Amino acid sequence: MTIGTNITSFDCRCQGESHKATDKPCQDYSFSETTSDFCLAIISDGHGGTRYYRSDAGSRLLSEVTARCLTEFAKGVPETTFSGKPYTTVGIGDTMPAVLQQLFGAIVVGWRNAVMEHAGQHSLTETEQALAVPQDDHEWEKTYGCTLIATIRTPSYWLAFQVGDGKCVALREDGSPFEPIPWDDRCFLNKTTSICDTDALSRFRCCFGGVDTAPVAIFLGSDGIDDSFGEEENLYNFYVQLAKGFSHDGHEATVKDLEQSLPILSKRGSQDDMSVAGIYDDRCQSLLPSLIQWQKGRLEVKMDVLSNKTARTWANIIKGAFNTDDRRMAYNDLTRYLKEKMDLNERIKKLDMETS
Repeated sequence: MTIGTNITSFDCRCQGESHKATDKPCQDYSFSETTSDFCLAIISDGHGGTRYYRSDAGSRLLSEVTARCLTEFAKGVPETTFSGKPYTTVGIGDTMPAVLQQLFGAIVVGWRNAVMEHAGQHSLTETEQALAVPQDDHEWEKTYGCTLIATIRTPSYWLAFQVGDGKCVALREDGSPFEPIPWDDRCFLNKTTSICDTDALSRFRCCFGGVDTAPVAIFLGSDGIDDSFGEEENLYNFYVQLAKGFSHDGHEATVKDLEQSLPILSKRGSQDDMSVAGIYDDRCQSLLPSLIQWQKGRLEVKMDVLSNKTARTWANIIKGAFNTDDRRMAYNDLTRYLKEKMDLNERIKKLDMETS
């Protein structure tokens, strides 16, 4: 059984605005591949801090190793291993299925061997020698430190996994977004777990299931993407908008638009390197009305919140509940609420025009 032509993969990355200013290489790496037997997507985000001065090579090597391991996994694991299984998540501290423990172990070992080989072939430059921490037994690994998110889909199952930060966002058949991979609480603010940690194998978390449980689309994004949107809902909307592009404009036009948009997003947002990759199937082609409805529903919720704030503020003004200074602030709030409602109305009208 082959995967056919109904599954498509993509990947895109860009150098962060702050890295352009300092002539720092892009430390994100992305990769995707579609064959007759599987479809996969991978991103890896190099840490980029002073201690991790080779993380651009580390992210590339991790993507290459992961792609190789996943290819071997897809060819070597019997289809019955995951076929027909329900959607299942495995978080930090949960018992990992043995076959996945072996896969993740192969990735960790493969990456460590790859960076050791790279280190042997590329002597430290003068700049790197000044940054090296020789007293650290794991320094050669730390210098290549990076995170990982990957997904694969075959004719019988799908799998997604992660170590470190960044987000994996998937779309259900009704167009609603969700995060299929459990979160790691050690990833907080500018802290993240990493493939270079001594306990990296225990930090993998994942989700999987039979092909009948596969999301319409799975998107992978580095933390440069997350940090540019702040609120979770805004991040979800980014991927919903991306899916709308694939549904309405087609694959090539949407990927081209993404390539042009990421540098702009980095400049306006996090200024960090950015990588996005993913897979989606042909159900995405008929998903446009549902995606528009999801976006409209979110805007209508915001409209209701603003309407309630407006009504409460106006009622308090009429009651004389404010002193002079507070009343002036209340009128300023009303002006802001009304402007935001007008903006929301315009956005809702544009969505309605997309469905007409």
